[in-house]
Amino acid sequence: MTDKDPREAVNSYITDMLALEQHISKALEGQVQDLKDYPEVTGEIRQALGAIGGHITTLEMLAKARGGEGGGGAIKKVGSALLGLGAAAVDLVRNEGMPKNLRDDYTAFSLATIGYVMLHTTALSLGDRETGDIARRHLSDYAGFVMSFNNIIPSATIRFLQEEGLPVRQDVLAEVNE
Repeated sequence: MTDKDPREAVNSYITDMLALEQHISKALEGQVQDLKDYPEVTGEIRQALGAIGGHITTLEMLAKARGGEGGGGAIKKVGSALLGLGAAAVDLVRNEGMPKNLRDDYTAFSLATIGYVMLHTTALSLGDRETGDIARRHLSDYAGFVMSFNNIIPSATIRFLQEEGLPVRQDVLAEVNE
């Protein structure tokens, strides 16, 4: 027998993902107004925010249904603190311009993607199909966000460089997108 509780192991991943989703949402919300002159970018950000809002609601309900913090409160607090430091570090970098903000978003999406891979794996391997299915759906959303941002970052970067007064060649965009 083991003294480890499978339910608590899954709960710790749920609360970590909830904290990460909340940090990502906050960062993206701050960008919507800052990037109002880039409708193609803000459209993608708004779409991501809509899905992330749904993720947060789902994870909050799931955590509550599973008994809230329970014995994993310390794990959640440590995980949230680490995620908060990471988000704060990203926010400090965000004054460097729109392309770097999008790079940071892409990085946050990648972190969420692997977090959901881990939650999906943990839940299924410990017999929690419901949580595994939720993680798979959220993972699918983040995979889409990563691909979407991969497609908009090159043109947004070229536009930003032009606005900075640099002599960019727009003809390279097709090559970059290839």
